[in-house]
Amino acid sequence: MEATNDTEDLLLKVKVIAGSPEGDLLRRLVDILYERNVALEEYDDEPLTPEDLEAIERGREDIKQGRYLSLEEYRSGKRL
Repeated sequence: MEATNDTEDLLLKVKVIAGSPEGDLLRRLVDILYERNVALEEYDDEPLTPEDLEAIERGREDIKQGRYLSLEEYRSGKRL
C-alpha cells in the first residue's frame, strides 16, 4: 500500500520537525492549511461545469498573453 507508506513517512517527518526549533512554524503552517481545507469543504462542494473549465482556460490564456492587472494596478483604478 503506497498511500500508507507515504502517510507514515509524512507523519514521521512531521514528528521530527515538531520537536525541532521549526516546530512552531510547522504548527502554524498546518493550521493555515487545515483551515483553508475546511473552508473549501464548507464553501463549494459542486463540481466544476464545462463552462467553469472553459472560463478557467480562457483566464490561463489571458495570463500567458500578458492580459492581466496586478492587484495594485486594479486597486489604483487601471483597466485593461
